[in-house]
Amino acid sequence: MSAHTPPNQQHFDGGSDPAALSLLRPGEREQVQDMLRELLECEYRGEKATDERLFGHGGMSREAALQALARARTSGLVNNLGRAWQLTPSGREAAVLVMRAHRLIETRLARESSVPPAQWHDMAHAAEHRLSRDEVNRLADALDNPRFDPHGDPIPTREGVLPEPEGDSLLSWHVGELGVITHVEDEPPSLFDQLASAGVNAGMRFTLLRNSHLGCELELEGKTLLLPLELAALVRVRSPLETEPPVPPGACRLSDVPNDGEAQVIALLPGCIGAERSRLLDLGLVPGSRVEPVLNGVFDGPVAYRVRGTLIGLRREQALQVLVQQLNVNRP
Repeated sequence: MSAHTPPNQQHFDGGSDPAALSLLRPGEREQVQDMLRELLECEYRGEKATDERLFGHGGMSREAALQALARARTSGLVNNLGRAWQLTPSGREAAVLVMRAHRLIETRLARESSVPPAQWHDMAHAAEHRLSRDEVNRLADALDNPRFDPHGDPIPTREGVLPEPEGDSLLSWHVGELGVITHVEDEPPSLFDQLASAGVNAGMRFTLLRNSHLGCELELEGKTLLLPLELAALVRVRSPLETEPPVPPGACRLSDVPNDGEAQVIALLPGCIGAERSRLLDLGLVPGSRVEPVLNGVFDGPVAYRVRGTLIGLRREQALQVLVQQLNVNRP
């Protein structure tokens, strides 16, 4: 297998873990794995893995990065090509395994826990180094072998296949054009935290309203949002499929329906997943259900809604996850 074969075209045998890593001490092994994964990210994006690009990754100091690269080179996992580093076939195999583990762990956290999205990355990073290849494969089977993680990143298959990046940068999108978010970059964590707080998630439909030096203004699933340029640069988008109709005109979030209003549920947003999604569905917030605000909460507390004859209480962040169509906006 050539070291120049693109990673999305590589196939691995799914056997034991790379032997070179087992000879390293645990702390050293984790740093080498982190560096291998960053080299794979560079390769995947078509970027040169220069010293400058790698130093500082994941909070690693220059000295620690150099030591990790030196250990990886001695172990036959990377080659130095002048001003850039390149994975060897065994190094790429190790990198794909740790990337696969990370993205599967994030998927499990998203589906089965109430952990906030801003914490997924750190928790997955802490756990990814402890899983063997067999354990990663069992985790994938338990999750029904998902193709993408919650951020829209492709999950490498057990054969090592890594699909090409999907979509284009939001910064290159045309004003007035409909689109679907395919990927939200989770690094650097400080910027991802801002995107998560703004409710920007893979799978959401949008229309680009305008571009300016302030950023990209979007109509995002019934809500207008201005993303500063540094945040918009972390978002990849594509054109909608035929099975992805645009958001109906006049749609809004349940949190925007006034006390004297009534609305019909269109859908729960893509960012509403796991236990939270199950709870809202169990409360009756399914497509077609009518919902009516009854009583505002005190000091931003829960709001009471009537759904199918039953009163329920929702926090604002929960009501923001429900896309609705108002039914009586013109009522006197």
